Amino acid sequence: MNNIEHFGIGTDIESIERFREADYTPENSLLNRIFTENELGHCFSNKDFAPHLAAKYSAKEAIVKALASIGKVNLSYKEIEISNNESGVPMVKINKEGFHNVQVRLSLSHCEDKAVAFAVAFVVNHSTEN
Repeated sequence: MNNIEHFGIGTDIESIERFREADYTPENSLLNRIFTENELGHCFSNKDFAPHLAAKYSAKEAIVKALASIGKVNLSYKEIEISNNESGVPMVKINKEGFHNVQVRLSLSHCEDKAVAFAVAFVVNHSTEN
């Protein structure tokens, strides 16, 4: 049985315009410090990549805020990977030691000029007791 010990929430909103001039090259150290190869590949596979970059960045900000509120800090953006399942639902993978019992649920949206993310993070105690 899984028991939620702590939970935290985070939200963020980003301007899509700040991502319009992004350049997907190995030399772009800013993008490479923030996003994983899979995330960059997904974003730049879309003709209009800026909303996707803004949404993923907003997601990382919201996740960091949610995690900080439950005492899980010192996590780089690149240690957080945002993908989508086969139904298009955003999924979060945290690639850092000590986060094995942390789960995150995420909601993303964007309009013409803004991207928004809402994250709920929770620590799960994996117990066999009923």
